[in-house]
Amino acid sequence: MIWSNETLKVLAESQPSWVVDAEGDCLRISNDEGIDAFIYVGDRQIVAETALFPAAAVTDKAVLNDLILRTHRLLPLTTICINKIGDQDYYTAFGSLSIDSKDSVIVEEIETLFANVDEFIELYNEHLNEGAAA
Repeated sequence: MIWSNETLKVLAESQPSWVVDAEGDCLRISNDEGIDAFIYVGDRQIVAETALFPAAAVTDKAVLNDLILRTHRLLPLTTICINKIGDQDYYTAFGSLSIDSKDSVIVEEIETLFANVDEFIELYNEHLNEGAAA
């Protein structure tokens, strides 16, 4: 199957612990822990992304960036980058898949992203101002 927002929405809505909303060109999927993932279906890939924390909340960006690069292999299925959300930079976690991926692989990717958010926050929390996670 080649995915679209409509077909992906049907798949996501079949997951009992997810709440799904259309948001612009993306789908917003929230899990039962209140984590939001934004899913974009492109021509060649599907990208699943979630905000971790604002860059302004990082106590020393150089130290955190170095730590992220050194620890990335601990959670290799999810990558961290910095994206502008509104007028602020955020550290975000994302994963990407082929547009031809099976439905079970898409669900697994989104579940992995949700699970890795807590891991990333735990790994990097000491480099954040108190209460900074998104």
